[in-house]
Amino acid sequence: MPIAITALGAKQLSVAQINTTADLKSVTPGLAFNTALGGFGQPRIRGIGTTTTGPGIENPVATYVDGVYIGSAAGTLFSLNDVDQVAVLKGPQGTLFGRNATGGLIQVTTRTPSQTPTADGSISYGNYGTVSSSAYVSGGLTPTLSASVAGIYDYQKDGYGTNVYNGEDVQKHRDYAGRGKIQWKPDSQTKFTLSGDYSYLQGADPAIHPVDGTLAGPGPAGARDIDQNVQPYLNTKSWGASLTGQHDFESVQLLSITAYRNSFLHAIIDGDQTPAPNVEVDQTQKDKQFSQEVQLLSTAPGPFKWVIGGYYFWSRGSYDPLDTKVQAYTPFGPISIDARVDSRQTLNSYAAFAQGTYDFGASTHLTAGLRYTIDDRAIAATSDTTTPFGSDIESTSDSKSFKKLTWRLSLDHRFSPGLLGYVSYNRGFKSGSFVPQVIPAEELKPETLDAYEVGLKSDLFDHRLRVNAAAFYYNYKNIQINEILNGVLYPFDGKGARSYGVDLDAQAKVTRALTLNAGFSYIHDRYKSFPNGYTTNDNVIDPATFQFQVLTVDATGNRLQDTPDWTANIGATYVVGPITVAASYYYNDGYYVDPGNGVREPHYNLVDASITWTSRDQHLSIRAWGKNLTNALYSMQLDATSTGNNRVAAPPRTYGVTAGFHF
Repeated sequence: MPIAITALGAKQLSVAQINTTADLKSVTPGLAFNTALGGFGQPRIRGIGTTTTGPGIENPVATYVDGVYIGSAAGTLFSLNDVDQVAVLKGPQGTLFGRNATGGLIQVTTRTPSQTPTADGSISYGNYGTVSSSAYVSGGLTPTLSASVAGIYDYQKDGYGTNVYNGEDVQKHRDYAGRGKIQWKPDSQTKFTLSGDYSYLQGADPAIHPVDGTLAGPGPAGARDIDQNVQPYLNTKSWGASLTGQHDFESVQLLSITAYRNSFLHAIIDGDQTPAPNVEVDQTQKDKQFSQEVQLLSTAPGPFKWVIGGYYFWSRGSYDPLDTKVQAYTPFGPISIDARVDSRQTLNSYAAFAQGTYDFGASTHLTAGLRYTIDDRAIAATSDTTTPFGSDIESTSDSKSFKKLTWRLSLDHRFSPGLLGYVSYNRGFKSGSFVPQVIPAEELKPETLDAYEVGLKSDLFDHRLRVNAAAFYYNYKNIQINEILNGVLYPFDGKGARSYGVDLDAQAKVTRALTLNAGFSYIHDRYKSFPNGYTTNDNVIDPATFQFQVLTVDATGNRLQDTPDWTANIGATYVVGPITVAASYYYNDGYYVDPGNGVREPHYNLVDASITWTSRDQHLSIRAWGKNLTNALYSMQLDATSTGNNRVAAPPRTYGVTAGFHF
């Protein structure tokens, strides 16, 4: 395939201890993955992503599960419990995967029900009182009907930190998820798959810890401790269903994917991160979506292969509500302000696409594709600001249509059976939208990305060495950025950026027992003209508002948010008899989190390892494992805000034992 891609099978994910979508960054060159409020997933590929969340705000790195696009950021952070393969496609996928795949996409394929009875399961116990289990069962119900059921449960009793204000634990959780599938094959040409899933998480998150002062001074000494009068709370739920139908005609294949999804997030945070009752944010976000995709794919022999299709996507996201309670200080004493926003953003999206590949002989192929997208967005919002002097109610509504043509053009040539080279030019598009908490309605402009790439894919020495490398140049326009004021996130538009870089991944079968894998990414990224770039505070308190003053600076030439210059990973697996020893190392050289480049995540190193015993018949296994063995302190969320800079620390050293079975 003439694109940069990292593909990982179920066994590779298990050995590397990749348990969630957030873990994928440690084995995927060029991929970063942060979170917001502990429940919003924010993947970023080659510097393309977003730190913005809210109803109607989508990520320019798309997430697909079994061909279904997930529009809400609250639905993109999940466990990989019954997965067959995960593929990370890098660069714009502007034709076949056109829905907000500007930076690339994460494609998760779950296991297909089988006629052969199969059962897998595991139970784990780890430090911090963590108990987890998973199970998968599949088999045939009739000669034409098969089904599968998968589930996972995870409970962490003790938190990674403490809220010293009330003595309660923070950064602990309980979550569970399940998926069921039924597949019907009435004949050899026809297949239908019905799938349903549900996930639930509740935790004491996000544990926001000051790192650069707050209104009340520095935070607790413990990096994962907080001192806040509001105990953090997070609850997310996500569920959905899909029906995939496939029929093979004489020379074409018809594919249909129909899906509905629903997600819910409720978070309560201390907006000022202090023991004082200055700012409390209570946010409820609800997202619903429906999608229908139809494709026709050529299957007849010949030099020309093609696919044409249509796509419809409907979504509705809402703040229900976003409630911010502020204690303001006046010459006459403190007063309470309650600012409530109810907001609903609706999208109807229509797209048509076509892509074809022509073979110039056995070694050279030209691929060209087009996709035309129409996004009709509408917003309706009301704000109610209540003070001791009365209530101020404002409303807004607006609508706009965003239209864009995107494309893909690539040429690849196989120089030998084990060496493929390619060049490509792609355009990606992320739809415009409205800022969900601003009245009157404020538009976010659509993002576009022109990407130029050259790459090599090699499979050498009788498949013992695989090396894939790519170099790219990006021209990025209208970047949707955010700032955080009084605990509330406000998006706005940046002019654009230019970036270039290389990424590489390799795997070597050194001996029958020893396998090595490695990855590397370098990205040079700079904002173009950006006179309204900002830093969110200057650590000087404004005597009129008792908040840090906000400075506006020229960010032209600064680095993009959450984009490290260098990342690298290396892993090894050694098998001797029934014993498998695995270890991995990941390096991140740090990144800035604001366009003003005032707040930086330092470089960090991660080391994971495991040792597994498997019975001779492959039915039973016992694994001892450890993650972040050096107990590195790094962030899963780092923010520059108007009340001081803060972070949510990623998990510390964790370790445990897992017993598994397979039949």
